[in-house]
Amino acid sequence: MASRSHWLKVVAVLGLAAVITFLALRSSPYLQYIPWMPRRIGVWADSNGIGRNAVAFFALALPVFLLVGRRLVHGVALAAFATVIEVAQLWIPGRVFDWRDIVASVAGIVVAWAVSWAVRRAAGSKRC
Repeated sequence: MASRSHWLKVVAVLGLAAVITFLALRSSPYLQYIPWMPRRIGVWADSNGIGRNAVAFFALALPVFLLVGRRLVHGVALAAFATVIEVAQLWIPGRVFDWRDIVASVAGIVVAWAVSWAVRRAAGSKRC
């Protein structure tokens, strides 16, 4: 049976995934007009269309790898999630499918994988 802290970590990651899903599947790609979005972040995201995918999936993948685990299955699941979200935009008026968004999302996941490896390694060396 999984511990309570494990489930809290999973819920936190699912919450981040829900936010990314909401932002990606809205009819408008513009984030600066979302009332709860900090304006500076929204303006940056709207000015960096493809780059924001890398940042968003880095921000999702890093907690996954640090809190849930850094297993290949987690990376593959994140990449599949990024791909499904991008493909779903084909059917949303006002949104556009772009394979470069998938590449950027996977790049963010790969960078998060490397950062999580470095963080865990650094944390392990401090225990000695």
